[in-house]
Amino acid sequence: MKCTVCKQPAVVRLPSHHARFCAEHFDVFFMRRVEKAIKRYKLLKKGERVLVAVSGGKDSLVVTDVLHRLGYDVCGLHIDLGISANQFSAESLEVCREFFSKRNIPLEVYNLKEKFGKTIEDVGERIGRFCSTCGMTKRYVMNAVAHQKKVDALATGHNLDDLSAALFANLLRWEMRYLSKGTPHLPAEGNFCRKIKPLVLLFENEIHFYAKLHNIRVVTASCPHSKKAKFKRYKELLNSIEQKSPGTKRFFYEKYSQIAHIFKAENEAKISLRPCSICNMPTSTEICAFCKTWKI
Repeated sequence: MKCTVCKQPAVVRLPSHHARFCAEHFDVFFMRRVEKAIKRYKLLKKGERVLVAVSGGKDSLVVTDVLHRLGYDVCGLHIDLGISANQFSAESLEVCREFFSKRNIPLEVYNLKEKFGKTIEDVGERIGRFCSTCGMTKRYVMNAVAHQKKVDALATGHNLDDLSAALFANLLRWEMRYLSKGTPHLPAEGNFCRKIKPLVLLFENEIHFYAKLHNIRVVTASCPHSKKAKFKRYKELLNSIEQKSPGTKRFFYEKYSQIAHIFKAENEAKISLRPCSICNMPTSTEICAFCKTWKI
């Protein structure tokens, strides 16, 4: 197997691109895909300050590494959820601190136990909806910290596999609210910061290989609650289609991104936001879900 560019021995094969790359030209390919996403979806301008939400997994650390290499002013946010099983939160925090320290990039750690006297496990067990509560909590904290720091954008490590699976799930249920927000660029609105997904044009296996190529240590412990997530089944279904028809997921998501404005117009007509009476962040009810969960 030879590199498509230089004909030297290839180390990775990418069926959806009909290409094979050596380590050097894979790195070039990867960086160009991120630059293409930034340009196509107008994610960032040179000199802008970006807060990256990092979990310790490959996606969030890789997007931090790439944006840093591209010259953006990057800082990180890690939310310590307080998940003790598998030493998940402890290892996640250790990995993040090591990564940011090596690159001399600022990292803020937001510890739920220190802030509210309880962990995500305490709240999840009480409510009985762990994954949805965890997701809501992380989204709120990420936005609140980004707003506080007055950064230009909040970046997450969502990749093409994540986004296409979410699109598939939301289309099956016709979730208009989420279909309106599945694009890689959500402009700032009121107290909602601008949100971007620079890895939108890259698959999970490509990100995995980039992390391996650059010796990026990632968390090995798995969240003990992730097996309850329904999201995995949609990924598995799309993966089986992609395996037989390479490029399907990319075509599926890119076509959606061209017509996402239709869903946005439909959603905006139905939802009216107002400030939460406790934290002043936007919500459709008097008290937002975060305050109901963590402050009451």
